[in-house]
Amino acid sequence: MKKKTKRIAFVLATMLCGWQMMLAQPVSPAPTPTRAANDVKAMFSDAYPEKFGKFQIDYDDWNSDKFLTTKTIVTPFGAADEVLKIEGLSTGSLQHNAQIALGTCNLSDMEYLHMDVYSPSENGIGEFSFYLVSGWSKTVSCNVWYNFDTKQEYDQWISIDIPMSTFKNGGLNLAEINVLRIAKGKQGAPGTIVYVDNVYAYGKAVEPESDVKIVANGNTNLTTDVPLISAPTPKVAAANVFNFFSDHYGDGKFDYAQSDYGDQKTVKSLITINDTEDQVFKIDNIVNGSKANVSIGSPNLSGVDMLHLDIFSPGNDQGIGEFDFALTDFGGNGNDAGIWLNITDKGWHGQWISIDIPLSKWTGAANMIRFRRGGKGSTGKLLYVDNVYAYKSESDDPKPVPDPTTVPVLTKDKSDVISIFCEQYEEPGYQDEFGIVSAGNWGQNAKQKDEFVEIVAGNQTLKLTSWDLFPFKVHKNSDVMDLSQMDYLHLSIYQNGALDENNKPVSVCIWINDKDNKVAQAPLLEVKQGEWTSVSFGMDYFKNKIDLSRVYVIRLKVGGYPTQDIYVDNIFGYKGDPIRPGQVTEPYVDECDQPIQDSTPGTLPPMEQAYLGVNLASASGGSNPGTFGHDYLYPKFEDLYYFKAKGIRLLRIPFRAPRLQHEVGGELDYDAGNTSDIKALAAVVKEAERLGMWVMLDMHDYCERNIDGVLYEYGVAGRKVWDSAKNTWGDWEAMDEVVLTKEHFADLWKKIATEFKDYTNIWGYDLMNEPKGININTLFDNYQAAIHAIREVDTKAQIVIEGKNYASAAGWEGSSDILKDLVDPVNKIVYQAHTYFDKNNTGTYKNSYDQEISGNVEIYKQRIDPFIAWLEKNNKKGMLGEYGVPYNGHAQGDERYMDLIDNVFAYLKEKQLTSTYWCGGSMYDAYTLTVQPAKDYCTEKSTMKVMEKYIKDFDTSIPSSLVETNADGNAIVLYPNPVKDNLKITSESGIEQVIVFNMIGQKVSERNEKGTNIELNLEALGKGTYLVTVRLEDGNVVNRKIVKM
Repeated sequence: MKKKTKRIAFVLATMLCGWQMMLAQPVSPAPTPTRAANDVKAMFSDAYPEKFGKFQIDYDDWNSDKFLTTKTIVTPFGAADEVLKIEGLSTGSLQHNAQIALGTCNLSDMEYLHMDVYSPSENGIGEFSFYLVSGWSKTVSCNVWYNFDTKQEYDQWISIDIPMSTFKNGGLNLAEINVLRIAKGKQGAPGTIVYVDNVYAYGKAVEPESDVKIVANGNTNLTTDVPLISAPTPKVAAANVFNFFSDHYGDGKFDYAQSDYGDQKTVKSLITINDTEDQVFKIDNIVNGSKANVSIGSPNLSGVDMLHLDIFSPGNDQGIGEFDFALTDFGGNGNDAGIWLNITDKGWHGQWISIDIPLSKWTGAANMIRFRRGGKGSTGKLLYVDNVYAYKSESDDPKPVPDPTTVPVLTKDKSDVISIFCEQYEEPGYQDEFGIVSAGNWGQNAKQKDEFVEIVAGNQTLKLTSWDLFPFKVHKNSDVMDLSQMDYLHLSIYQNGALDENNKPVSVCIWINDKDNKVAQAPLLEVKQGEWTSVSFGMDYFKNKIDLSRVYVIRLKVGGYPTQDIYVDNIFGYKGDPIRPGQVTEPYVDECDQPIQDSTPGTLPPMEQAYLGVNLASASGGSNPGTFGHDYLYPKFEDLYYFKAKGIRLLRIPFRAPRLQHEVGGELDYDAGNTSDIKALAAVVKEAERLGMWVMLDMHDYCERNIDGVLYEYGVAGRKVWDSAKNTWGDWEAMDEVVLTKEHFADLWKKIATEFKDYTNIWGYDLMNEPKGININTLFDNYQAAIHAIREVDTKAQIVIEGKNYASAAGWEGSSDILKDLVDPVNKIVYQAHTYFDKNNTGTYKNSYDQEISGNVEIYKQRIDPFIAWLEKNNKKGMLGEYGVPYNGHAQGDERYMDLIDNVFAYLKEKQLTSTYWCGGSMYDAYTLTVQPAKDYCTEKSTMKVMEKYIKDFDTSIPSSLVETNADGNAIVLYPNPVKDNLKITSESGIEQVIVFNMIGQKVSERNEKGTNIELNLEALGKGTYLVTVRLEDGNVVNRKIVKM
């Protein structure tokens, strides 16, 4: 009897299973398509025998398990009617979507995509959607989630038609559709089955007139693998251009050391076209699927609307056959241009091709340009790129200004004049024998050209093209000139370069160096375009600052523009009243009574509070290693005294590794006598300790080191060799071994920490300034090795970590997120970002305020907020290590920069984000962004007058009235530490208040309760380091760090 019962149960179960399968299948065929075959591209439909592309169901699904869905072709209505059945679709933490490979389908000429779908009432999905994939990676949704449940449309075919513009607007390349992805939504029934039929595109898309312009420039040469001629000269006025990479405009950010990501690595370099000075960007080994990335920083492109680039693909199957590119963020997220230019089909190899495309194509962050090769045409691997810039399209390029045809003749009496370059006041042949001559390289624009021309027969005039700084000796024989009795220095200037869209005038200023290299400057004076302007600089700006009886070099510098074109004549000193009409400096007024200095001893404030500090950059630049005392020096004690007097208590002090350690792996240079770098640096730290000032030691080397004329990166198997002919580093060369290892890096930091571990004022060890294109994982390993090495000798100081891509604040998460996983045994890591507010985020501020800021007065929030958000998200302590704007009086200065930096200081105070302004320090008193006073330590920069409003009460986490009071360390106990949930605090003095702050100064917990024993529940806080501030009943305040597990 029992056996019979079991048999009946088995038969019944089998019957029920069969009925479920029958109910799960469609009860009728999908509607028969009625569109004409010539209007359709069918991927899967029995109604159209000619198939387009392919419909491969045995293709990896989009999930971590692969093939977790089951895709089957079924024929419920006979062999002539195939239907796709998908089982196993799911949502949640492990999402199972079904993917079908379509090959490479060009649907760019189609208007709609159609499919019929069917969800059975038994185990059917409740919500349906799908995606298309192009380039095998870019995925865009159809933006429809069809809910069978709410519509009660189970057990029937539903026709879905999606405009192809939906995918195109999402950034999909419709010419290269590779995958159809079927997805289940979270709404409706929990089933896993859906049926699909009649997948086809239809309708002829009406393409709007393309706003992309692509032009082949001819002069084809298919015999060479390099361009023999330069790319076409750009015709857009510099005032309307944001440059990335073009010799025809100012400096731009175009860092091709940026990692390519992925497995396929390209070889990127710069080459110079023969018989020219034109550098072009070369990409080699760019194969189908690989991507050549170039970092462009965090540019502000609000004032431009088009992007231009020129490309060159060599012939004879050496160059790539199909080209496209993308703008992406640092994480590689962004859209392709979608042009997929088939160079081979068009017969455009061996010539420059110009591409102009609207920037409206992209809406996200633009931090990288990603060059790509498609699979069509030539299989070559070479590509050249030049003239990459954004520009303003709807602007009238200014008409060229004619060259001068005359030269002014002056009326000053010769007895009142000392001529420097004015043949009117000279004996014949004077200039040829004794006259002015270029003083060589003083950091001027490499493209600048200086030459002597004859506008008037027998008279030499100096012509400066692409001029930003022209230094000249007053005598060819390097002799000096006595101008001590002169009242003014005169020049005649004819400016004929283009002005910006606002026709802002060009300004000029002069700097005079005496034979002892003391220097002083006079203010800017405006000149007129297209006519000669007489300018007279008062010599009272130089008296008592330099020795005017021994004038050696005069530097003529542009103001308001990155470069300009001018003619210069009639340079002389003169006595008496100023020459009129003309531009004349205002009389010099010395507002200084005495130097601003505070050398009194001080007490260090709490390390944990927020600081507004400054970089003292004296040892950051110059030739490396260079000569101590000539190319660089360390901050003078007077620098410390000045900034202490202004209230600064945190100093970031850069140094260069090859100066402290002459041989990689060797000892520090203690035995270098009076020129010992480590001793000089230690002396500065010791004096700062006496003054009560914190010091952050910054290895200012960009993660690189020059070893015997070869440039290496820490932990990287590669190098660059110095090219003396071109006066630059050569191309990056891969190597089989790492020469400059992470062990070298760690060992050097251990030696430095050993020197400074006993100082009480080391706020932090800043492991590396602005790592550039180094792989983030390699950088991580370098940092981790250094952290462990430092902690072997010093557990007190904080360790400061800068992100890659120049420590960019705006792109921090995309480029440096992994650094959050660094481990410090004592949990004292501080993350440091950098930012500037000019268009290309470099801090050079080459153009006018209007061009750099473009009305975006809150650019600082856009640049800083991503970093702050990352800190808050990960509960990390952070700081801003570099930022700045030009000061009033500098050639690039503008009063509106002071309003901008005022807002920046206020914002940093609001966010309680510690920062160090870039920069101050001896040798940097004339630098564009400086807050260093003049050499009298009395004449101050405009930026400091803004900054000092915020310095002394910058920290708001602890009331300033309480900061100076502090209880004896033995009076209070916090335990356990590290703490998991409950923190116990005891004090015999009596506790009045307990506040907990995270490491960016935000209050996260507060307890107002009196007693000698307080227990604080911290269960809700995330893991990380926190500051506990305990106010005692006697008024004292104690600050302690805790670690939350």
